Amino acid sequence: MPDLDQRNILHVGAPMRPGDPEITSAMADAVSARITVAGGSLPVWAVLHEDVYETRLGDGFYLHLRGAALNEADAQALAALAGDAEWVKWHVRAYRLGLKNGVPVLLKSWPKEEEFTLDEFVTVLAEIPPGGVASKLHTGTGRREDGPFVELPR
Repeated sequence: MPDLDQRNILHVGAPMRPGDPEITSAMADAVSARITVAGGSLPVWAVLHEDVYETRLGDGFYLHLRGAALNEADAQALAALAGDAEWVKWHVRAYRLGLKNGVPVLLKSWPKEEEFTLDEFVTVLAEIPPGGVASKLHTGTGRREDGPFVELPR
């Protein structure tokens, strides 16, 4: 991924803009440890939200990161829990994370319509507990911390 894509630069500390996630050192370290245990390259499946109203009648097709899993089956299961509706569609896409100078990065560029940043990806991945397979899936329209969520049964 080109270094110029600001979406792929991790910002540890206070958010750069209001509404952005706050990334702590512990969150970055947890994701870095997963990448290291995976041999330096961690496959991850994102669950992305499409606002169908915006796609059909608004400003176009955009996807927003709402959850993630460490395998495709669990990502698909998360998306199925939320379920598609007239104005909501869920997409599952594969990504790969690695380390650059000891910090997580996405290893390949991703389309601009997939509107998420590395900060958001780290936030979601850091939620996955040790031994867990997936984050919670944010099904609301507001900030992640406000929910609501669905999650896979344990």
